[in-house]
Amino acid sequence: MTPNSFTALRLIAAVAVLVRHSLIILDDDISPFGPVGTDDVPALGLWVFFVVSGFLLPAAWERRPQLVRFVSARVLRIFPGLVVSLLVTVAVIGLIASTLGVRSYLVHPQTLQHLASNLVLNPDYLLPGVFAENSYANAVNGALWSLGPLFAMYLLVPVVGCIPWHRVRAAVWTALLLWCVVAPLAEAVDTDGIVWGNYVHDILRVGAFFCAGAALREWRVPLRGGAAVISGSVLAIVMVLAPDLTWFLAHLAVPYVLVTIGAQPIPVLRSAGRFGDPSYGVFLIGFPVQQLLIHLNPELDWIPSILCTLVISVAYGYALWWFVDRPIAGLRVRPGRPARTDRVAPRGAALRVH
Repeated sequence: MTPNSFTALRLIAAVAVLVRHSLIILDDDISPFGPVGTDDVPALGLWVFFVVSGFLLPAAWERRPQLVRFVSARVLRIFPGLVVSLLVTVAVIGLIASTLGVRSYLVHPQTLQHLASNLVLNPDYLLPGVFAENSYANAVNGALWSLGPLFAMYLLVPVVGCIPWHRVRAAVWTALLLWCVVAPLAEAVDTDGIVWGNYVHDILRVGAFFCAGAALREWRVPLRGGAAVISGSVLAIVMVLAPDLTWFLAHLAVPYVLVTIGAQPIPVLRSAGRFGDPSYGVFLIGFPVQQLLIHLNPELDWIPSILCTLVISVAYGYALWWFVDRPIAGLRVRPGRPARTDRVAPRGAALRVH
């Protein structure tokens, strides 16, 4: 596989997700930025994960267009790490932070519901008595919601990939991108409706970036550094002069810039995966770890709070990679062939704090 910087992009995105979450859930008196809402900080980390997945997965399907193999690889990529992280959250973090006794907590119906719902990618954010006194009360893990939309986009890849002409596939992904962007503006869909535990407008937002990454791949758009610089500069100018156009233009400029960076073997970035890819673990555990630190020490200043969360989450991410993700990756390789960890499909990460 050609050396690239996509692993580094995913790790940077995971850190961005963690920091954004922390700024939102920290007490207003601790954070120097005061009250921070979900719309106050761009979800750039979330965009990165969906763009990268959208760009790489159509190529994975094109190399081996086998439905069972493709779906099983995606299942093995998402669910083992999710199962482990849910158990850690429930059995360790939850027990420490819950106001209930151990037995009452473990047998509470909400505990089982939290596990069961999240295992089928239907987000559930509550555990009985957990983080009840935090400033961002009761929210256990706001980073799980996008796994459902991400897995749905995974399943869409072989559907579009069955079309034998790449220009038609590109046109389909472009049409889906336009639908995701334009439909809410034209009020063609009920954006406040809920599908499998998620608001429709949230699903369309992340779906648009996945489709943008896939469209870039299928159109075979040349990736040039100069063009990426120009795209980013134009977006920055539009954000200042015509902010109403920012959201629309972001779906064109941001994916191109990200994919251009990721496709390059940038010396510093390309070595980021030398010891593994901790990004999924950072995404899965960052939110509850930050909430736990707030629970244990509500007066902890925002910088050490975020840094401690980052250190713990990165350590967990590497542990998850070495003891769960990496061994599981070998199951997706044909018998008799060595595991190719550099072909592991990327996985998304996201954040949810409503």
